[in-house]
Amino acid sequence: MNILYLLADQMRYDALSCNGAPICRTPNLDVLAKEGTRFTHAYTSNALCSPSRASILTGLYPHNHGQLANAGNFNGVFDQCMLNHETYFSLLKAKGYQTGYIGKWHLEKDGDGNFWGIDRWHPSRDFHRELQEQGIDYDFGIHEVQPLEWGEDAPFCGSSVLDTERHHDAWVTQHTIDTLEQFKEGAPFVICASFHGPHFPYAVPDPYDHMYDSASVSRPDNFDEMFMNKPGIQQKELMRWNTAGLTWLDWQRVIATYWGYCSYIDMLIGRIIAELREQGLYEETMIIFSADHGDMLGNHRLFNKGFNMYEEDYRVPLLIRWPGSDSQGIGCDAFVSLTDLMPTILAAAEVAPPAVDGRSLKRFLIGETVKDWRDDVYCEFNGYETTLLTSRMVRTTRWKYVYNPYDLDELYDMQSDPGELHNLARLPAFSHVLRRMKERLVYWLRRTGDSIIETTAWQSNSYGLILSDRER
Repeated sequence: MNILYLLADQMRYDALSCNGAPICRTPNLDVLAKEGTRFTHAYTSNALCSPSRASILTGLYPHNHGQLANAGNFNGVFDQCMLNHETYFSLLKAKGYQTGYIGKWHLEKDGDGNFWGIDRWHPSRDFHRELQEQGIDYDFGIHEVQPLEWGEDAPFCGSSVLDTERHHDAWVTQHTIDTLEQFKEGAPFVICASFHGPHFPYAVPDPYDHMYDSASVSRPDNFDEMFMNKPGIQQKELMRWNTAGLTWLDWQRVIATYWGYCSYIDMLIGRIIAELREQGLYEETMIIFSADHGDMLGNHRLFNKGFNMYEEDYRVPLLIRWPGSDSQGIGCDAFVSLTDLMPTILAAAEVAPPAVDGRSLKRFLIGETVKDWRDDVYCEFNGYETTLLTSRMVRTTRWKYVYNPYDLDELYDMQSDPGELHNLARLPAFSHVLRRMKERLVYWLRRTGDSIIETTAWQSNSYGLILSDRER
């Protein structure tokens, strides 16, 4: 079986029309959802690019693969930590698969195919080199980042200086199509097409930059966040990105531009899938679409990702088409993690996985009834650029608990308060819920070998954290 992984960067769960987006249109991903399985509760292991991508590659949580923060943060302290773990690329190459990677990597040894086991690699730096060879003066930082982060009357968004056919993500698309052409006659292949979008700055080519009317963007209930009884880092993030002064009119423009970026990515994905059909590869190729993490995008008046373990950051879109399966157009509500993708990819190739944290999703994809699946999901955060910060989260259908060792814990009722505005962690009426959620988290920490459980702060601290001996 061939495997094609389409990876977006910073695309929210609710940006897909098949996931209920009322205005943003993603018709090609909608078709993929109708022909495969749409996971409604998929979560990233960590809402930063590098840790999440390492989890996808290895099937391990960040505390096990070691890439705790984005590559390049903290003077490179964490940059080398995950390099001794097997990935789905190295394992499938050993099985005889052709392997290809195109686009954003955001880990160490970018473009080193010999090290990672990737036969045909087009790293993003080649995109800039090719533009230079064509005589095009383009620098992402100078021409996109600097003008858009704080330009005009709304930051982070605007028109790209590159058109739809010269944009980085069009380049990813074309090289993915070229790689499909090269691989089609040989052994089975695994290819990852890694887009930059819709990551900020939302530099979107015409006409997608003004595809949606900003006036059509509805104000979310949790935009009016006052940060009462919330961890202090959230207010610090307002100051860090200087978003406290942004009005809803500002955010409407940002969100509308972001939606245009999502629709642009969807159009490019449509091209790749059309090429699969044209080459007669569609029926024998498993297609995966996901994002590495989400984007706050004005919810809680916050921007970007990472620190805040809200749904907008950690819940991600995940669509998988398993060829030949009768399980088409199914919405699966099971709690799944991006750590589950590595063993799922290996299952498609009939390769036994090493010891990993994730579990294969194959049974869901082929229509089996799965009764022994987890009833919660676990995520972690370990720091980003400005601070080393530890948080852990466990989420069930109704409750979400966030453990912040050096700040306020968080407990949200996801049924009555889906916007996560009201932190219940310190209310005596919810102490029994808090204890049960702590026990769930302790179980995850023990099972996955998370060393945070050994800290004295967890054993007993001023916030009343008591370690439970119960194992589930």
